[in-house]
Amino acid sequence: MDSETEIFSMALDFPEQIEEAVNAPLPRIKRAVKVCICGMGNSALAGDVLIDYANASPSIPITVIRDIELPGWVDSKTTVILLSYSGDSDEVILAYDEARARNCKCIVISAGGKLGKKASENGDRLIEIKRKGMVPREAFGIILGYLAAVLESAGVCDAASELRRVIPELKRTRDEIVASGFSEVKDISGRLLHRIPVVYSLATMRAAAIRWKTQINENSKFISFCGSLPEFNHNEIVGWMDGDDRNRIFIPVIIYDNDAPQMVRCMLDASMSILEDGKIDMAVYHVMGESNIGKNLTCILMGDLVSLYLAHLRHVLE
Repeated sequence: MDSETEIFSMALDFPEQIEEAVNAPLPRIKRAVKVCICGMGNSALAGDVLIDYANASPSIPITVIRDIELPGWVDSKTTVILLSYSGDSDEVILAYDEARARNCKCIVISAGGKLGKKASENGDRLIEIKRKGMVPREAFGIILGYLAAVLESAGVCDAASELRRVIPELKRTRDEIVASGFSEVKDISGRLLHRIPVVYSLATMRAAAIRWKTQINENSKFISFCGSLPEFNHNEIVGWMDGDDRNRIFIPVIIYDNDAPQMVRCMLDASMSILEDGKIDMAVYHVMGESNIGKNLTCILMGDLVSLYLAHLRHVLE
């Protein structure tokens, strides 16, 4: 690579992606009664980030489906939002066909493909992504912004307004990371090199842990896993502490919420203390922020950068 900026270019415009999409004009969207979000991979993950926020106001049932079959409760009163950047994800196309068969209200968010064509031909709401030719995992911010705008327009929650509020904070965090010479990114990446990362977070940042895992899989071309705390204390801790030396190829990566309630932080500290007593090497990323969405997005930005630098270290950066 010619420069560090080029190494990280795939991730550095993450805040601008969200800003562009969340402020894009939308067609009129009817108020939702209940919502089903369908997608695979990072498209579905955008739903996960926003569901944690939406479920704080449980007036409208909402869930994410990663499957070709819709749950039995999905019916003509359900707004089904189908996410696929390429528009060619077979699973999402099949879910769209099933939603149409059940007379659901369908909204498609896509850059085109077969899914976009079907939505246009059938007269369903199509939110067409204007940025074309991206690798789907690079378009996460775009998908997230459009989905937030749709959810707010449908009366589900004020996700778009919340994103607009946290974007400046996310930009500042990005700029601070760049100004530091990506020092923390490099430190974490170096610790993960030649190891198998297992990323742990609290349930409220589950989406960030999944994104770390999938970006290491796809960008770094390396296996990775993720889990949650404090569930970790009830099963996986045994594997870490009582397993044999073959476990040493794995490394726990802890996403530590500095602003979590004191009881939760005590659980986190206890888990980390047990690992330290067992001489288990760890990588810890501390995150702060006022809102759940803000902390998730900060973690996602850091995970994306770590995966790219790890790819650089492994000589697999595309």
